[in-house]
Amino acid sequence: MALPSPISPPLLETSMTRRHAIKVNPNDCEPIVLSQRVNFKMVDPTTVGSEHLTFGMVVVEPGGTCEPGHKHDDQEEIFFCLTGNGVVIADDDHKEIPIGPKDAVFFPMGTFHSIKNPNKTPLEALWIISPAGWVFDRNPDMKRQAEAGISADG
Repeated sequence: MALPSPISPPLLETSMTRRHAIKVNPNDCEPIVLSQRVNFKMVDPTTVGSEHLTFGMVVVEPGGTCEPGHKHDDQEEIFFCLTGNGVVIADDDHKEIPIGPKDAVFFPMGTFHSIKNPNKTPLEALWIISPAGWVFDRNPDMKRQAEAGISADG
């Protein structure tokens, strides 16, 4: 028996009432286009009924950034680079941390972070946020800034 698409309401309803594995693929998710990047929110309470984490993929275009730089006051985040190279901007002093394939960066609660891709190839990465939640669902002003490519940190 084939399962419905991971973002369809029947699957979400089923995942919240029964415990079973759910396969998700970014190609099955609605892309969230924000300035110079595309996010795919693959696992969270609204897609598959996740209770404790949000998981997704981001593609940062060549020369692009993940603006606005931001922090999660009540969430931790892990960023894992799959392909490409870039720079993580982190902490209150905005230090630059070079990243490439297989590099992971952990952001404790309240840690400022952003990513930029100064290269000529896309940067693809996975991210996990815990507890579950999507920063732009919580902060519509930040979403508008992201769509316009404006940093929340000045």
